[in-house]
Amino acid sequence: MNIGGSRGHPLATTSMLFLALLSGCKSWQPVMEAPDAWIARESPREVRLTAETGARVIVRNPLVANDSIISSAPVATGPFAPPRPGVLASDVREIEVPRFDAVKTATLGASILAVSVAWARTVASGGGGRQGPDEPVLKLAPGLTLMWRVLP
Repeated sequence: MNIGGSRGHPLATTSMLFLALLSGCKSWQPVMEAPDAWIARESPREVRLTAETGARVIVRNPLVANDSIISSAPVATGPFAPPRPGVLASDVREIEVPRFDAVKTATLGASILAVSVAWARTVASGGGGRQGPDEPVLKLAPGLTLMWRVLP
């Protein structure tokens, strides 16, 4: 039974390729300034903080509050809500921001293209033989079809 039809497959394939390309476009670049001053001035959408312990935390919509760098993104509320991600500003060893990386994107695009071409060649070369004619199909009126199936 074909529920979704055949239209969903090209859309799903295109979406997966688009997501793969987006993941190849981002590279983390270090910032050589004090984290709290830089965040207050630039207001980035996302930063990756490395603490003195070596732990890395990605903070979306960072905000400097008192002596900490926390996320100002909306979070779930309630007794089981996760804590708001953040790090003490004095504990930050390194701050990085995502930047577009053209080399990674081009490499990923070229590799996807190469795999697609190789796959198409493999599929195209697999047939080789000739297909024989299909057997004739007996077409009868609906009532005769039922009788044809019941009678031997």
